[in-house]
Amino acid sequence: MTSIQVRVTTGSRLHLGLLDTVEPFGGVGLMIDQPVTEVTAVRTSQYQRPNVASHRINAIAENFRTVAGQTELPPCQIHVHHQPKPHCGLGSGTQLSLAVAEAMCRLFDVDLSAEQIALTVARRGKRSAVGIHGYFNGGLVLEGTSNRVNNASINPIIDRTAIPASWCVGLFQESSSPCFVSGQLEQTHFDKLKPASKASQAKLRETATKQLFPAARASDFGRFAEAVEAYNHASGMLFSSVQGGAYNGPSITRLVDKLKQNGATGVGQSSWGPTVFAWFPSRQEATRFVDQTVDQTKIEVRYAAAKIEPRQIQVDR
Repeated sequence: MTSIQVRVTTGSRLHLGLLDTVEPFGGVGLMIDQPVTEVTAVRTSQYQRPNVASHRINAIAENFRTVAGQTELPPCQIHVHHQPKPHCGLGSGTQLSLAVAEAMCRLFDVDLSAEQIALTVARRGKRSAVGIHGYFNGGLVLEGTSNRVNNASINPIIDRTAIPASWCVGLFQESSSPCFVSGQLEQTHFDKLKPASKASQAKLRETATKQLFPAARASDFGRFAEAVEAYNHASGMLFSSVQGGAYNGPSITRLVDKLKQNGATGVGQSSWGPTVFAWFPSRQEATRFVDQTVDQTKIEVRYAAAKIEPRQIQVDR
């Protein structure tokens, strides 16, 4: 049997906020180069159940079997070399699921569109499609809204652009973070939310299309950071009834406030948190800010840059 290996490497999704709290949602986010998700798929005589993320990967293998019209699970082994901590607001589940799904498709020459991989094999995109578009395209993404029927399609890209590679985003998380929002708890939160008003939706769209994206295209850091902060706060307020404000709980709110008080800009919460972000014109300025103002015995810090290219795929035959 010819040895074939497919390696897929992707980044993380920084979510700046949804346009609405009900379907079809829409929203803004971007891909960043850290933390990394990296997987390989290797052909074997029969399917090998993984030791890492086994529940997720086994489900994807079953989905692949169905889509590919096979009677048995795909004869392969999935190795997860790198993955972020789950449920930290960086879309790790979507990136891992897409990477595994596409690796299987490439390994067995199953030709599916990006949307088919996402919806039928990875089974992602129920709410936000920012991570899907980011995985396949990279960059800063404005996800539009569409009249989806039974999740049979993903929301389209309304706009997409690059962010200067020299800009740096700091990722901050308290070492003793509160419980993460995912699964049934996340669904319970959404069930309690009322739809955003037309005025709120219009304001979010205006901030994105008239301020955020033009600033990124013009490499205007100050305007960009201001727009990120405004958009994230306004989107967060749509969830105030379940979060207790624009940010998810008092500890995240305190962290956001402290970063702002110390002079950070473009500060916000990614998805439900607990990851908080702040933007800096350069990596040097980011590290200087952290060294001078952040107690790294209590706050975990990571640095990233915008990822403007799609996931990387390497096939070795």
